[in-house]
Amino acid sequence: MAIRVKLPSAPSPDPGIMHRATRIKITELNPHLMCALCGGYFVDATTIVECLHSFCKTCIVRYLETNKYCPMCDVQVHKTRPLLSIRSDKTLQDIVYKLVPGLFKDEMKRRRDFYAAYPLTEVPNGSNEDRGEVLEQEKGALSDDEIVSLSIEFYEGVRQVQDREEKKGPLENGDGDKEKTGVRFLRCPAAMTVMHLAKFLRNKMDVPSKYKVEVLYEDEPLKEYYTLMDIAYIYPWRRNGPLPLKYRVQPACKRLTLPTVPTPSEGTNTSGASESSGATTAANGGASNCLQTPSSTSRGRKMTVNGAPVPPLT
Repeated sequence: MAIRVKLPSAPSPDPGIMHRATRIKITELNPHLMCALCGGYFVDATTIVECLHSFCKTCIVRYLETNKYCPMCDVQVHKTRPLLSIRSDKTLQDIVYKLVPGLFKDEMKRRRDFYAAYPLTEVPNGSNEDRGEVLEQEKGALSDDEIVSLSIEFYEGVRQVQDREEKKGPLENGDGDKEKTGVRFLRCPAAMTVMHLAKFLRNKMDVPSKYKVEVLYEDEPLKEYYTLMDIAYIYPWRRNGPLPLKYRVQPACKRLTLPTVPTPSEGTNTSGASESSGATTAANGGASNCLQTPSSTSRGRKMTVNGAPVPPLT
């Protein structure tokens, strides 16, 4: 005999919780950022083609000198020449450098010290990064206490810019884009959030509270919890100039509150509660002075209230 069990339905997710910013610790990501052979963070991350497990380049090369199988899943890398089945994973290495504070700076210093102590040693690829001569600014890495230069200007929108260019007409004497007006330059710490920048603009321009200030990168609005460091990592800014940001002022959307229906109580008779009050009194056998709304079956019949005839509703 089969027994059916009705499970409770899962509650619908709250939209406010779905879009809420969630910050996790770097320790929770360590299993994806650390080499299983040396136990440290990836340096020159290298991935095995057969199974896509990643390790430090020096670690996996040294391991494959005496083994032909992956150290994590025992998949055969290559029968005779396992070094042909590994590839440098630059994307993974860039992620590690951006997530682990100070790792890139320490690694570059370690490489400079090594080649300074052994000047006759040949550099494998001969690149500046292999010699440790790449600065954090050139790599795009930022620290929380680093100062970021940014430019902020009013966002006009694509349509407004096109209308202005049509009214302007062709420029004479070959004069192109001249110096932009309304652009302001700021120097802010990389840990400053978009919310702080919006508050600064609100106070600077005395924007009323019924309007909201929104910060954009190009045409895309930015989340309030984004820091300048997040913007530098997410968007294609190569630090060859100030971080270009824009802002716009829009009416703030207020939530509409629905009016609450008053609860009927004894001795009170409201228009909204008259029907329910009269029905309750009639059900209890008592008399009521309220005119009851006829049902669909009683439409067209004569009704009496306290013995007096009442014409039917049409």
